[in-house]
Amino acid sequence: MASILGPRDLGGILEETFRIYRRNFLRIAAIVVIIEVPLGILASVLVYASVMRFITSIEIVEGTFEAPALFIVTMIIFVVVSIVAYALIEGALIHAVSEQNLRQTISIGRAYRFALERLGALLGAMILAGLALLGMSITIIGIPAAIYFGVRWTFIWQAALLEGLGPGAALSRSSDLVKENWWRVVGIMFVVGIIAGAISAILGIIPIAGSIIGSILSTSVVVTGATLLYYDLRVRKEGYSLEALAQELDIKISSDVV
Repeated sequence: MASILGPRDLGGILEETFRIYRRNFLRIAAIVVIIEVPLGILASVLVYASVMRFITSIEIVEGTFEAPALFIVTMIIFVVVSIVAYALIEGALIHAVSEQNLRQTISIGRAYRFALERLGALLGAMILAGLALLGMSITIIGIPAAIYFGVRWTFIWQAALLEGLGPGAALSRSSDLVKENWWRVVGIMFVVGIIAGAISAILGIIPIAGSIIGSILSTSVVVTGATLLYYDLRVRKEGYSLEALAQELDIKISSDVV
């Protein structure tokens, strides 16, 4: 009989989140650092250079300001790069958490290769959900709908990465998993978010490096908690097993794991 990833309540999810974190702190932090730190440095350089050029190149025409095209293009490029970078970080973290459930040593290279292979689906799901939520949020009436579907689409990353689904299918899959569990998902992710926010706020007191470290730690806590909750929903609805997880990750596992 296939072994299953046992269902977890809030306490179990938090306990497992920090167990994974404690045992793999350096590797998990490195997954975020590898991209987020260079991205932060790049942002600082681009913003400084663009703002300086913007200030020195402003032309006043009949009381209005004309921003240099280079400034606008630079900001657009940086936003696009940031979106791609965040998708890779998210995918690599989900892979790393999944390896831990199979008692595999986290491999940073393997995590990023796997995320890169599914990058199109990750980006597509993110953009599709973002545009849909933005469209709903344009009017006050649509804000409740945006909140509702925002929760229903909590697991689009996991569905796209682990199940290999396309953007639209990932949204549908996440929505199906959250169905009949909407308030439970809200409650658990709210607590996880509060913990991550507290970590970020406390470390943010430290000048310069504090905000960076806080961002690194809080991001990984949220992704780990969300991924464990995703497993829990699949266990409860489908009897999700370690064998199924191993197959999705294309990893061979020994009999002592299951």
